[in-house]
Amino acid sequence: MNKILGRGINLGNSWDSDGNDDSGWGNPIRDTDFAIIKAAGFNSVRIPVRWQNGSDYTNHTVNPDRLAGVLEDIRLAIANGLAVVVNFHHYTDLNCAGGGGTGCTYNATEFEAEKTHFLMMWAQVAQAMGEFQDNQVVLEILNEPIIPNATLVDQLMLDAYTVIRTYAPGKTIMFETYHAAKFEDLESLHLPQDGNIIFSGHYYQPYQYSHQGHHGNKCLGDGAFANTAASDMQIYKALARRLYPDINGTDHVPLNMGEFGVAGGSNMGQCVWYNQNGDPEQGVWPTDQNKAAWAQKTAQAAISSGMSFHYWGFGQTGGFDAYNVYSETWYPGFPQALLQ
Repeated sequence: MNKILGRGINLGNSWDSDGNDDSGWGNPIRDTDFAIIKAAGFNSVRIPVRWQNGSDYTNHTVNPDRLAGVLEDIRLAIANGLAVVVNFHHYTDLNCAGGGGTGCTYNATEFEAEKTHFLMMWAQVAQAMGEFQDNQVVLEILNEPIIPNATLVDQLMLDAYTVIRTYAPGKTIMFETYHAAKFEDLESLHLPQDGNIIFSGHYYQPYQYSHQGHHGNKCLGDGAFANTAASDMQIYKALARRLYPDINGTDHVPLNMGEFGVAGGSNMGQCVWYNQNGDPEQGVWPTDQNKAAWAQKTAQAAISSGMSFHYWGFGQTGGFDAYNVYSETWYPGFPQALLQ
C-alpha cells in the first residue's frame, strides 16, 4: 500500500478549514483538481478533514453533509486513478484538553469526553470507507498531535487503531507521534503487531527556512536555505528498522512523509514577521528556484529511503502552494521537483 501511495500531494486548507464545508478558507477542492494531479504524474492525494466541525456530541456522529462531500471527493480521486489518505485534522479541542496548544492545560474529564467523541466518530468514518477497496484508501488516525504527554498520545493512537480496525478490517492504518508528527519520536509509540500499518512523519527542516513569515519566523529568503533530508531520512529509516523490523530481517514498518514544503515564491509579495516587541518587520521570501530545489532534494531523499510522500500542498496553502488555481499553471519548478 505504501508503494501504491508513492508520490502524492495534499489537498489542504479545504476540508480541514474552519467552516461548514471545504470552502471555509477560500480553497475548495474542485472536481478538476484530481485530473490535473493525475496528469502531472502523482499516485495519490491526502485529504485532511476537520471531521469534528458540525459533529453531534450527543450521538457522536459527523455532520452528514461533510461526510457526503468528503466521500464524493474520494470517489473523484479514485475515478482518476489516485489512491487517497484521509485523516482527522486540526482537532484542536482534543489537543487542548490533553494540554496541547496555547493556553491549554490537561483536563482529564474533558480529554476523556473528547476522546470518546473522537473514537466514536472514527467508527462511523471507518465504516463509511467500506465503500472503497482496501488498496484505494488509507486511514490516518490523527494529524500532528501536539498533546505534550507521549504516553497519552500513544494510548490515544492505540485506542483509535482498535476502533478503526474493527470497522475497517482490511484498510491500511497510518500512525503519527506527538510533537506534531516528528519522525524522530517514533520511539514514543508502541505500534501494534499488524502487517497493514504505516508510520507517517512530517518534515519541514530547517523550520526557520521552510516557515518564513509564519509563526514568528524571520523572512530571510534564500539566505536561510539548508537541506539535510538525504542524511535525515537515512536516520529515520535506521530508527524504524531498529524499533519495528519486518520478519524478513531487512525491512521495517513502512514510512510515509505526510507533509513537507517551503513557503515562498515570487507570487507572495512582501514577507512580514513580528519581532519581540510585536512590531512588524519586512524581509523576502525564499525564491521559486530554491523553494523547488528544497522540495526536490527532500522528495528524492524520501523515495531513495523507500518512503511514500505527500507534498504540502496543491492549491492555496499559505505560500506552500505548488499549483496556481487562478492561472491553472504549476508554479516554477513544480511538479517536476516532486516527480523527477
